[in-house]
Amino acid sequence: MQRSKYVAFLFLVGAVLVGYALGFAADRASVRDRLAPRWDPRAMRAQLHEALDLSEAQRVAVDSILDQRNKRIETLLAPVQPQLDAVKDSARMRIRQRLTPAQQGKYDEIVRELDAGRNRR
Repeated sequence: MQRSKYVAFLFLVGAVLVGYALGFAADRASVRDRLAPRWDPRAMRAQLHEALDLSEAQRVAVDSILDQRNKRIETLLAPVQPQLDAVKDSARMRIRQRLTPAQQGKYDEIVRELDAGRNRR
């Protein structure tokens, strides 16, 4: 009788752990899917156009305003961009030093994806 209770308990613990792992993995995947478009400027503009149901003339005007804003921001940031890049690179290096070799490979891939997305803009 005691052994069957133990086996049932282990089965229950195993089921809970598997359920937790599957739920966590599904949550991470769904969060990634929800957040990815937010960082893509074209997707953000498309969402804005759709949410506001803009006419073609309004879309052109809004895009022009956003392009002008982005150019002004780039102009303002240009003098300090090397310092911002140095801070970012330093933080990345410090993070990387605390990772295992396997984690470093994954981290490097994430950084490449972030940089590629930033270069596309």
